[in-house]
Amino acid sequence: MTQKDYEARILLALHVYQNNPKLGLKRAAKTYKVGYGTLWRRHKGIQSRRDTITKSRRLSNVEEQIIVRFILDLDTRGFPPRLRGVEEMANQLLADRNAPPVGKRWASNFVKRHKELKTRFFHDIWNFDETGFMMGLIMAGMAVTGSERQGRPKSVQPGNWEWITVIQAINAEGWAIPPFIIAAGQYHLATWYRESNLPDDWAMATSPNGWTDNEIGLEWLKHFDRSTSARSVGHYRLLILDGHESHHSLDFEKYCQANKVVTLCMPPHSSHLLQPLDVGYFSLLKKAYGQEIEHLIRCHVSHVSKAGFFPAFYAAFQATMTEKNIKAAFRGAGLVHLDPESVVSKLDVQLRTPTPAVEEDGPSSPWVSKTPKTVLEAQSQSEYLDIRIRRHKSNDA
Repeated sequence: MTQKDYEARILLALHVYQNNPKLGLKRAAKTYKVGYGTLWRRHKGIQSRRDTITKSRRLSNVEEQIIVRFILDLDTRGFPPRLRGVEEMANQLLADRNAPPVGKRWASNFVKRHKELKTRFFHDIWNFDETGFMMGLIMAGMAVTGSERQGRPKSVQPGNWEWITVIQAINAEGWAIPPFIIAAGQYHLATWYRESNLPDDWAMATSPNGWTDNEIGLEWLKHFDRSTSARSVGHYRLLILDGHESHHSLDFEKYCQANKVVTLCMPPHSSHLLQPLDVGYFSLLKKAYGQEIEHLIRCHVSHVSKAGFFPAFYAAFQATMTEKNIKAAFRGAGLVHLDPESVVSKLDVQLRTPTPAVEEDGPSSPWVSKTPKTVLEAQSQSEYLDIRIRRHKSNDA
């Protein structure tokens, strides 16, 4: 006998007993071939082990599976719900049986219990941004020197400066795609990478000044697509970006639409609050890179060229691009888990009620006739005199 058939016999025995209590539980159990102890527990309101709900859970296993299937269905259609939406689903089921709503942390705990949802919630959320590095620049810094030394100490990095741009994308689940590096120049030179041992999947490009443009922005997007399409869980990838011109060219937008990449642009002047890379990662990368350059300085390296940049950057990247740092960046931006208060609390905005004007006690100062200097003053005095004349006449009457 299957579990389903046995459960049906229990329900039938309970129904017969409730309609005819004189029958007795033992006889009902014997008639429908179910255990007397099982029937007695059901009669007392004790659920089966399969449907038992722990004290920390409000919904049954069946109800939770209904929510899971509904979430997965929404995800396949490109509308994955937020945690608040999951909470509303649970409360709707509870309201149907007049049960109290779930708590504030229920939705988060629900996702943790169902591992198939965890990656579907965060796996396809991406942030990308670019940052720059200057080479060959003399930078003043704090150093310990001899007491007899004259002049301001400097970390030696002489030469004409060059600019290198690094475009990086990170995922809310804690991993990153290979960086896209733009160097100043017309052609790649093998000497740039000879001693760096860079991974083969790192992407390189050149531009006259080491900056990005619309064409390079599109090339990066193709690099992003190649690096993430195989690991994408849902049908769409959410790409959070800033308002740089190269991120909104016509070719960029068309490629996103054709490859199911949904872009979300942050409000102007808010990347330091909302962009995970700016909030929690680039500062760590720059600090680690600076430490690598300091090591070169201590070794009496007087100039940092491209050949010196790549090994230093690779070491800094390896040291900082960790799952812990990436997740902390998304958490610091209030994106995963969604926490708007963590962003709003950083705003230096203070609301206050304006103090009402205090009226001075006592009679107002007497009016003094003056020769008007403008048309507006003449009109104002004329109206004032008319009012006083009418008031005087009304008092005499």
